[in-house]
Amino acid sequence: MELGQRLKEAREEKGLTIEQLAESTKIQKRYLTAIEDHQWDTIPGNFYVRAFVREYADAVGLSGDELITEYANELPSGDDRTYEYMTPSRKNSKAQKASNQIFTLLPKLLVFLLIIGIGFAIWYSIVNYIQPAITDGENEQPSQEIITAPEDDDEDDESDENAGNGDEESSNEDEEESTEEEEVEEVNPSLNVLDVNQDSTPRTTYELVDSDSFVVTLTVNDETYLEVDLTEDGEGSQPFSGMFRNDDDSPFEIDSDGNEVELEMNIGRASGFGIEVSGVELEYEVDPNDNVHQRIIILWENEHEED
Repeated sequence: MELGQRLKEAREEKGLTIEQLAESTKIQKRYLTAIEDHQWDTIPGNFYVRAFVREYADAVGLSGDELITEYANELPSGDDRTYEYMTPSRKNSKAQKASNQIFTLLPKLLVFLLIIGIGFAIWYSIVNYIQPAITDGENEQPSQEIITAPEDDDEDDESDENAGNGDEESSNEDEEESTEEEEVEEVNPSLNVLDVNQDSTPRTTYELVDSDSFVVTLTVNDETYLEVDLTEDGEGSQPFSGMFRNDDDSPFEIDSDGNEVELEMNIGRASGFGIEVSGVELEYEVDPNDNVHQRIIILWENEHEED
C-alpha cells in the first residue's frame, strides 16, 4: 500500500475530513490532498514533504518518524540546501545601535544640565544677594555712628530673610536633582521561558515581562512555511498563513494594542527564522538546526493597564 493511501485510510478511520485535518495541523488543504495523491511537486520544497507527512501522521494516530523510515523510497530526497542561523538584519542592528547610543548619552546630558543649573543658581545668588550686601556694607561704614537701632533691626531681618530664601532655593534644587535621577532609572524588557515540550514537534512557551508594549518582528533569511495565530483580550485572529519569504514578507511586524496577548507561531524551518519581541531577540530553547519544525508561544500581560 502506498504512503498516501495509508494516510488517507487512517484519516477516514478517524472520521476526519480534509478540512478538519487542515484546521488541526495548520497545513493547507491542497498540501494534504497532494500527500494523499503522491503529488510531491505541489509541495514547496522536498524538506516540507517530510515535515507535512510527519504532521499528517501524528494527527491521525500514526507514527510520523516510522512512516518516513518505512516509505523512504517513495518520498523525494531531502533538500540539498544548507541553512545558517539568521543574523540580525542591518536595519535592526542600526536601530539597536542608535537606541543604545541614546540611552548612553542621556545620563551624561542630565548631569551636564544639572551642573549648569547649579552654576546659574550660584551666579544668581552672588549677583542678587551677596554682592549687594557687600556693597551696602562698604557704603554704610563711614556713617555707622548715625545708624539708629531700628534700622539695624531692619537690616538683620533682611539678612535673615535672604538667608532663608537661599536655604529654600537649595532645598528645591535637591528635590529637582532627586526627581531627575529617579526618571533616568529604566527597566529593560526580557523573555522568560515558561515551558519546553519536546514532542515530535517541539513547543516552547515564553513570557514577555517589564515591557510597556507588545511588538513582534519576524524575519527569514530565505523562506519558510509559517502560521501565526494572535489572541488579544480573548479575541482571535490570524495575521499570517502560508509561505514566508525574505524578498516579499520579511521583516513582518505585529503590534498589539491588547492588555492580555497570546501569540502562537507554527514554523516550518526555524533554523533560518528570527523573532524579536519588543527589542529582545528570542533565543530558541530547542536547537533549530536539530529540530527545524517548531511551535513558539509568547504571552504578555500589560502591567500598566488602566483601572
